[in-house]
Amino acid sequence: MKIIVMQVGMLSVNCYIVVSDSQNAAVIDPGGEAERILDYLQTNKLTLKRILLTHGHIDHIGAVKVLKDRTGAEIYIHDLDAEMLNDPVKNLASPFRMAYQPVSPDHTFSDGSRISLDEITFTVMHTPGHTKGSSVFLTGTTMFSGDTLFQGSIGRTDFYGGDYEAMQRSLKKLSELETDYTVLSGHGEKTTLGEEKKYNPYLGDSEL
Repeated sequence: MKIIVMQVGMLSVNCYIVVSDSQNAAVIDPGGEAERILDYLQTNKLTLKRILLTHGHIDHIGAVKVLKDRTGAEIYIHDLDAEMLNDPVKNLASPFRMAYQPVSPDHTFSDGSRISLDEITFTVMHTPGHTKGSSVFLTGTTMFSGDTLFQGSIGRTDFYGGDYEAMQRSLKKLSELETDYTVLSGHGEKTTLGEEKKYNPYLGDSEL
């Protein structure tokens, strides 16, 4: 498995391209700059098969429609955030005055769902709080945490579907994981779950 990170869009979202041994790819949170993503895929002779969305905010879904139309890749999102793909108010495109093309998911998932890409399996952990359907993808010792967990911080809960108490419950679930995952978040630098358990003020026992 190979992982490439691109910072895309106005809000510098971390978009991840996960590549299998067969040169097939899954793109996680393609928030913008579809042509740049497509150029990378073409240059490296990768076939896009999956578009995985940690949640439905515009800065994480902005390039989905173009990628879908150009590659036929299948779109996956939690059932509770599926509505956001077709609603520019709920996905914040309208409030932030960002262009958006509605799109429908090919698949919705729930807590514990598994999504395969050749030898790679992503396990879904539903972590509501940032949005109703916010989710984390786990594969091997890697966690794609979306906007649930950042280095030293967490996602905000004051937009549509946000819920601070739900976020606290989600953080407790993460804190109880025994594996010291490498955490690849939606914004900012990578970290580890062990480091966040020690130093993130929102993940420590005193905050749960």
